[in-house]
Amino acid sequence: MQVASRESVLLVDDEPQVLVALEDLLCDDFVIFKAESAQGALELVQRRHDIAVVVTDQRMPRITGDELLSRLPLDCDALRILVTGFADLSGVIRAVNDGRIFAYVTKPWNPDDLRLKVSKAAEHFRLTQELRNERQLLYDLMDNIPDGIYFKDRERRFLRANRALARIISDGDPADLVGRRLEEVLPACTYTDVTTREEIDILSDGKPVQDAVREYRREGARRWLSETKAPIRDALGVAGLVGVSRDVTERVGVDEALRTSEESLRKHTQILNTILDSMGDGVVVADHSGSFLLFNAQAEKILGFAPAGVSARDWTNTYGIRLPNQSHPISVDRDPLSRAIAGEVVPETEVLISNHVVTSATVAMTASPLIDATNTISGGVVLLRDITGQRELERQLFQSQKMEVVGQLAGGIAHDFNNLLAVIQSYGELLRLGLPSEDSRRQDVDEVLAATRRAAALTRQLLAFSRRQMVQPKPLQLNEVVGGVERMLRRLIGEDIELVARLEPSLGTVLADAGQLEQIIVNLTVNARDAMSDGGTLTIETADVVLDAEYAAAVPGVTPGRYVMLAVADNGAGMTLEVQRRVFEPFFTTKEVGKGTGLGLSTVYGIVQQSQGHVRLESEVGRGSCFRLYFPVASSTLVPAELSTTSFPPPAMGCVLLVEDDDALRRVTARILRDNGFSVLEARRPTDARALCAKHGADVDLLLVDVVMPELSGPKLAEELLRSAPRMRVLCMSGYPGTQNAPEGLVGTDVPYIQKPFTPRALVERIRYLLGSVSTAT
Repeated sequence: MQVASRESVLLVDDEPQVLVALEDLLCDDFVIFKAESAQGALELVQRRHDIAVVVTDQRMPRITGDELLSRLPLDCDALRILVTGFADLSGVIRAVNDGRIFAYVTKPWNPDDLRLKVSKAAEHFRLTQELRNERQLLYDLMDNIPDGIYFKDRERRFLRANRALARIISDGDPADLVGRRLEEVLPACTYTDVTTREEIDILSDGKPVQDAVREYRREGARRWLSETKAPIRDALGVAGLVGVSRDVTERVGVDEALRTSEESLRKHTQILNTILDSMGDGVVVADHSGSFLLFNAQAEKILGFAPAGVSARDWTNTYGIRLPNQSHPISVDRDPLSRAIAGEVVPETEVLISNHVVTSATVAMTASPLIDATNTISGGVVLLRDITGQRELERQLFQSQKMEVVGQLAGGIAHDFNNLLAVIQSYGELLRLGLPSEDSRRQDVDEVLAATRRAAALTRQLLAFSRRQMVQPKPLQLNEVVGGVERMLRRLIGEDIELVARLEPSLGTVLADAGQLEQIIVNLTVNARDAMSDGGTLTIETADVVLDAEYAAAVPGVTPGRYVMLAVADNGAGMTLEVQRRVFEPFFTTKEVGKGTGLGLSTVYGIVQQSQGHVRLESEVGRGSCFRLYFPVASSTLVPAELSTTSFPPPAMGCVLLVEDDDALRRVTARILRDNGFSVLEARRPTDARALCAKHGADVDLLLVDVVMPELSGPKLAEELLRSAPRMRVLCMSGYPGTQNAPEGLVGTDVPYIQKPFTPRALVERIRYLLGSVSTAT
C-alpha cells in the first residue's frame, strides 16, 4: 500500500544482514533509520519524534523486542511491529495482550505481508498525527476565541467549555463548569430560565437557534449576549448540543437605533406591499437588464402565473400579450414595458392576453419610466387593469340597446303594416261580399285575403319581438303549460329525438300569457329539432331560482330576486360565438333560404322581455345549446276593471265615435259600420274627438279608438272622454296597443280590444257584443 508521503521507519535487529534485507524491502516507500541494539533504538527515538513505525526483532541480547517496545517514551506515537520466530510467540502474545504492538511478523517473513503491515502502521500514524493536530487546533481555537463556546450532553450538563465562556458567566475556570448545568452555576437568573427552556426545545425537536440576543445581568452590570445553538446528533438521534455565546453589548447599542429605523421602514414596506397586493390593478416593474423587480398579486392573477425565469424583454411572448387586431404577440418596439424602459410614457393601450393559464382576457395597459433617486431612468413600470368584464358588459349593453332599437323599428313597421293590411282586408271583404257566389273572381279575392292573413301572422311575430303585442297576463304554473303542449311537441320533433322533461314539482307562480308561453316552447323546440339533424335529446327543465346581486350586476336590466326558470336544451350542433351574438336579431337565420324567417328566437326574446323576464344562452359548437328563460315570481294577481259601472239596456243599433289617424283605414272602417246600421262620427285626431264628444256626447254609444295616436294615446283619450260620458263603451284597436300605454282601467284579461287587421264581420260582432246586440253582420 503506497502512502501519501514518506514516513520514517526505525528498523531494530542485532543481525546486520537482517537490517539490510529489511531496508531493501522498505526503502522505496519510507525513510529508513536502523539500530543494531535496543539501547541504540531508544536513543534514536529520544532524538527523533517523527518515527512513524518501529520494526524490531523479538530475540535480541539483553533486551528483547517486546521489552524494547514497552520502554519507548510515553510521547512516542510510533506504531510497533514485532518480527519473531515461532519459538518466541509467547512474548508476542504477551505484548499483544498488553497493547504494546500494532502487528507482528513471523520468520521467515512474507515480503508483501510485511510491507503491507508497515504501510498500514505508517498510515495509522499519519492519521493519528493529523487528528492530534486538529484537536490541538480546536483546543487552541476554543481557548483563544473571544466568543464563549461550549458542548453539553442530553442532560444539559457541560461537557467542555472554553475560557471565554467561563469569563462571561463567572470569571472562573472552564473545568469548573464540566458536569454541571447552567442553573447550578447561575441559580435564580432570568437569563438562565430563558436558555434552559430554549435548550430543552433544541434537545426535543432538534431545531437550532441562531443569533438570539438576550439580556444578561451580572453583579448589577447589564450585558447583552448573542446565542447560537445547534443540536449534536449521533446514530440514535440528538445526543447533545453545541453553543456559541458572544458579548454584543456594544453592537446592541448601535442596533437599538437601527432597529427603530428598520421598524419604521418595515412598517412602511408592509403598508406598501399590502397596498400593492390589494390593488385592483396589476403592477409590474422591471430594470434595464430585463429582470422583474416587482410583480404584485393582481399582476400574477391577470397574466396567469409568476415571472420565474421570465425576461421582461420576452414577456409578451411568454404571456401571449397581443394587440386586438393582431394574431401574434406584441413586438419589442411596440411593447409598452420596453418603451417605458427606453424612457417613453405609454398611454393606456388595450391588449389581449392568451396563454396556457389565461384563456382570454382583455387588459388595459399603461406604462411609464422608473426614475431613481438620481433622476435617472432605471427601468419601467406597467399598470395592468383587467377590463374583460367591462368589455363584456359593454357588449351586452350594446346588444341590448341594438335589440331595443330593432324592436322599436319592428314595432313601428308592424303598426303601419297592420294599418295597410286592415285596409286591404276590409276592402277585400267588401269586394268579396259584392260578388255573386258563382263569380270566379271570388276565388281571386279569397287568395288576396289569405295572403293578408299570412302577412298579419308575420306581423304578430314582429309585435312579439318588439314587446308591443297585446297580452292577457294571468297567474300561471309553467309545469301546466309545458304539460299542455308536451304531446304536440313529441309529434313535432319526430321519433329520432328523445324528449326529456325535468319539472320541479312545486314552482312559483308567474304572470304571463299562456298562449305566448306555448309559442315560446314551440319556437325553442323547433329550433332545437333543426339543430339535431341526426337525432338527439331535447330536455325541458323548470326550477325555482334566486338571482343574487352579483348575477344582476353581470346581466344588464336584471333585478335580483326570485324567478322561475324554463330551460330548453339540446345536444345538437351548437353555435359559434358570432352566431350567439346575433341569434335574437329579427330576420337573422343560419338556415337555408326558404326554411326559416329568422323570427322564431327574436319572438322568444320579445315575449320574455314583455313578461319582465330575461334570456340567457349557453352554447358550444358540437355540444349543443341551452336557452334559459327567467320569469319573475308573481307577487299579486291582476284583476280586470270595468270600463263603467253604469248599467243600462244597450240599444239595438248605436252611434260610434271612430278615432283613427290613418285616413284610408278610417274611411273603410266607417263604411263597414255604416253598412251594418251604425251611425258614425269620424275624428282624425284627439282634438277632433273632444269636439265631437262635447257636441254629441249624449248620443255616442261606443268609442272605437286607435291606441297609438298623435297628441294623445287612444287609451288616455278614452279615459278622458269617459269622465264626461260614463255610459259610453270603449273598444281599442291597434297594430301594437302596448300595455305600457294603457290606463289602469284597460289593463287585464277582459280589455276591450281588437287586433289589426280585422275582418268587417269580426269588428261588427265585437261592437254589437259590447252594445248588447247578438245580431250578425251582413
